[in-house]
Amino acid sequence: MLDGLVGKWKVIGCQLNGRWLPYSIFQEFRYSFLANDTFKLEWAELSFPQYVGGFPKSETGKVVFGKSDKPSEIDLIPDDGPFAGKALLGIFELDHDVLKAIFSFPGTERPTVFNTKQGQVYEIWQRVE
Repeated sequence: MLDGLVGKWKVIGCQLNGRWLPYSIFQEFRYSFLANDTFKLEWAELSFPQYVGGFPKSETGKVVFGKSDKPSEIDLIPDDGPFAGKALLGIFELDHDVLKAIFSFPGTERPTVFNTKQGQVYEIWQRVE
């Protein structure tokens, strides 16, 4: 895990399929990135239908980073739910305590910019203690 990502994060903004979602949908989701290249998502069981809120729909999973020639790539591989074992291909940008990440659902190409199209979710996270 990249040292700068280890810790707990709350979602402060979320765009799905090109639309910004109301804060009430994602306000309680807390992600933890652990030193062993895994993630944990609190309240994953409260995910809404149609991929809204807690998009991995899994309490745990793996985090895979791009190789040295693709350092901004990040993939989440959920352990459970409809995407179990499938990579959510993404890119990220870390600016101190703010993390931007955009992911494509399985079957959709990896995003290249921080603006979603159909089949993608963009979340902005803030580090919490």
